[in-house]
Amino acid sequence: MDALKVVSFLHRRADFSQARFSEYWRTTHKDHALKLVEAGFFRGYIQNHALDWQPEGLARMADGAPELWIDDVAALSRLVDSREYREGAGPDEARFMTPPAIACVARERVIDGKRDGRRQGALDGAVKLMLVWQRDPALSRDRFTRLWLAGDGALLLPGARPLRLTRQAVEAPDDASTAFDGVECSWWPDVPSLRAAWAQRAAEAGRGLVAAGSLRGLLVREEVVLAPATEQ
Repeated sequence: MDALKVVSFLHRRADFSQARFSEYWRTTHKDHALKLVEAGFFRGYIQNHALDWQPEGLARMADGAPELWIDDVAALSRLVDSREYREGAGPDEARFMTPPAIACVARERVIDGKRDGRRQGALDGAVKLMLVWQRDPALSRDRFTRLWLAGDGALLLPGARPLRLTRQAVEAPDDASTAFDGVECSWWPDVPSLRAAWAQRAAEAGRGLVAAGSLRGLLVREEVVLAPATEQ
């Protein structure tokens, strides 16, 4: 079964530099988050820290993006109501970011490149491109999800071969309003290799699948705090 996860996008406080935001998140706030791991609320935790360079023409989505692997949607309600969250991670969010975070529960499919021992070395030091779209309004969420997760390559970069490629489709009722509907993540050896691929992007790709003008994204360095069981 495809993995269930929470994908979120964070904006730093106005008085925080990017460097200060990232340092607080990977130290003080991570300690609070690990208490939620210990309590069993999620099974994997990755921090994605924004890099200074962002691809040309890509509207910047955020300053950082956590990914949390969960057992079921009900786990989120239990987390928010928990003492660990109410006395720790919850109030700490306002100390380094501007709430609320943009977050959705999504179903993930790994299209290419498992995170196993054979691939992990290639991902060390890699940069990760997170692209976010809303679905074409003519598509139901169910149809969009089936088409989106059936993809076999990077949407905007046909023919490109990133080190790893995944897609996430938001899980929600068809009539629910969500901040985004589909996420695509691709890993590249370094910024120059991504820059070269991005220069060849197909601007019209995804017509009839994603909404025109809805693309946003973020180039990040991934920091694995707790590798999800599906990728260990």
